[in-house]
Amino acid sequence: MKSNLLAALAAFAAFGAPLTTHAQTQLKPGLWEQVGTVKSQSGQVEKAMAEAQAQIAKLPPEQRRQIEQMMAERGVGIGNGATTVRLCLTAADVAQGNIPVQNGDCTQKIVNRDGNVTKVSFSCQTDPPVSGEGEVRVISPTSNVMTATVLTQINGQPEKLDTAQKGTWLGDDCGSIKPLSR
Repeated sequence: MKSNLLAALAAFAAFGAPLTTHAQTQLKPGLWEQVGTVKSQSGQVEKAMAEAQAQIAKLPPEQRRQIEQMMAERGVGIGNGATTVRLCLTAADVAQGNIPVQNGDCTQKIVNRDGNVTKVSFSCQTDPPVSGEGEVRVISPTSNVMTATVLTQINGQPEKLDTAQKGTWLGDDCGSIKPLSR
């Protein structure tokens, strides 16, 4: 279950990377924070995330601090039913209209652009495979919202995840967060 959950969440995070488009409003380069929720048909994802949080909370303080620090160094946090991912969007990404993605064998395709709304499809050749469709709405140079439907398998059973994210620009300096691979 854990590897299946991680694959599904990785696809969610990959989709959640700020999508720069040649829309009327361009996103600012720098450090972005994406805060999102996932709702699964079966409820297994939510249950697994709650169990992971409970396990982390039970760890001795030093071990818990190490795990939280490791996650923070990767720009990831979980809590209160939401996942937080911090991403570094470079000026080159903005200028070129790149779609940064997480490491892995994932592809994303722009299906349609209409003003500040971009519809995308994505597919990851992970184990299990993950695919879906989503929409990115650029609200301003420092804000975006995204929704997606993700199809995958959890414990060998088909699963549909509905995701929603809000992206907020935090500043010019990405600090220790490295730009995502392409």
